[in-house]
Parts: sequence; C-alpha cells; structure tokens
Amino acid sequence: MNKGYDVAIIGAGIVGLSTARELASRFPQLRVLVLEKEATVAAHQTGHNSGVIHSGVYYRPGSLKARFCVQGAAEMVRFCQAHGLPHEICGKLIVATEESQRPALDELQRRALANGVPGVRLLSAGEIRDYEPHAAGIAALLVPGTGITSFRQVAEKYAQLARDSGVQILTSSAVQQIRSANSEFVVETSSGPHAAKFLINCAGLHSDRIARLAGADRPLRIIPFRGEY
Repeated sequence: MNKGYDVAIIGAGIVGLSTARELASRFPQLRVLVLEKEATVAAHQTGHNSGVIHSGVYYRPGSLKARFCVQGAAEMVRFCQAHGLPHEICGKLIVATEESQRPALDELQRRALANGVPGVRLLSAGEIRDYEPHAAGIAALLVPGTGITSFRQVAEKYAQLARDSGVQILTSSAVQQIRSANSEFVVETSSGPHAAKFLINCAGLHSDRIARLAGADRPLRIIPFRGEY
C-alpha cells in the first residue's frame, strides 16, 4: 500500500485538479494525491461542456455564487492569458422576444449591476442586429464580458502545474472502497490501496456515490441530465 499522503483527492476534473494545485501552492510541505478512474484527466463534465466563462448575471446579489462567478471569470481570463490557453471574450446577448419577457430581462440587468458585472446594458430591438445580425427580439441584455475557453485544456494545465509542485496524479484508479484505519483513510482503487490523513471528494456527478463509500449517512442522490441548446 502507498503510504504517507497527507491529502487524497478523488476526481481529476477541473475542481479536483484546481484543488490539488492550490493545496500544493499554499502548503508545499503536503504530500497530495489525486485519484482518477479514467485514463485521462477532465474525461467527464470538465471535458464535455460548452466552454462558457460565465459573467455572473444570473445569481442572486450577495450570494457566494454571484461573488465567486464574477471573481472567477476574471481570474480564468487572466489564467488563460498567462499560460497561452485558447480563449475569447465574445460577449453574449440575452434576448427577449415578446413583451412578457421584458420584466425578466430587467431583473437580470438589476442582478448584473448589483453583482458588479462590467459593461452590461439594455439594447433596443434595432441595436440587437448591430451585435448579432441573426438575432431578433424586442430588447436584449448585452453582456460584453462573457467568454469561452477550453476547460479541458485549462484542466490539463492545472494538472501540469500540480505535478510540477509535487502532486501525484494517478489515472485508471477507480475508487472501489473507502475505510478508516489508524486515523487515516485507506482508499482501495483499481490501481491498489492508497492511504491519506485527509480525503477530499471532487468526483462531480459521482460524488454522492463516493460520499456513501466514505460512510456519509445522507439521503442525497445526484440525478444527472444533459443540457440541450
């Protein structure tokens, strides 16, 4: 059994890898292990999304989601710039196509301004076509700071930086059992057992299953679904 890890992180998606990178940066003395069941990192949700860098329009003002989204969007752009990762600040329009939708558009503008989303403003029907000739509506909310990137490539860069800082990332290591022994966790995986003092669950849509393996007694079940445009 591999011994001596201070922290084991389950899941090598963008959350698990960024957690590993941050731990290694803040606490370089820690031995950190990341366990991933697939053969590559970012093989699930991180590598299968629309790649939007959300600006923070939708979340309730004052909430952690709102604060983290605005701050995180700016940090993500800076990270992509610093490491030469593909990204584009393309902006977006949220379009109202009938009068009944205008109050919702007004509410989104209120939230955006309260959340500190930069550059947001309402467009008239005529102005919509100046930004997107193929869109039509009675009004639209312009969100110029919305961007896109490849989160798979972002995650791969996180993995590289984490490894450079001493983090061990083991792929093809599906978690099969978790038990406590001698004040540490022993994680049985398809690549063998691994022991750590602390365990962080970053398994995404499978995190409820991992929690149950670790003994969490909560009636929680994640029901995944695929979004469609």
